[in-house]
Amino acid sequence: MFRFLAKSALATVIWKRYRRPIVSTLALFISYFFIAMVHSDYVSWATTTAQHDNLWASFVVKWLALIGITLLYYWFNTRSLAKINNETDAERHTKPHNKQSRRTAHPPPEAAGPDPFANIRSKDKLRSRADVAMEQPRQNHKHH
Repeated sequence: MFRFLAKSALATVIWKRYRRPIVSTLALFISYFFIAMVHSDYVSWATTTAQHDNLWASFVVKWLALIGITLLYYWFNTRSLAKINNETDAERHTKPHNKQSRRTAHPPPEAAGPDPFANIRSKDKLRSRADVAMEQPRQNHKHH
């Protein structure tokens, strides 16, 4: 039961994230198959009717269609990736990144009296008792 749920959740996450590339890749392969099938039918027809005059043109059209479909595929997928990256960049720029930007984004409400923590807020780095305790043996070791 748990294995089924895990597989379903994984499949859902992959589908939501990669739906566009998956669908476009399937469309690309179906297009390749369709172009090859149409070309094969034309070559068979030209061979049976002995009309070999435009056979070279069918190969040119086939390869131009394959190249065109491939370029369309790459354009479609790079455009969608650029759109996704732009959306995530916009989200990153709107969200605060670190403690400093959160402090400036949401200043604490002003108290009526003097602020007892003002000197702590102005420090760049806060040190805990553990930091102080870890530095003391180093200092004692350097002096001896």
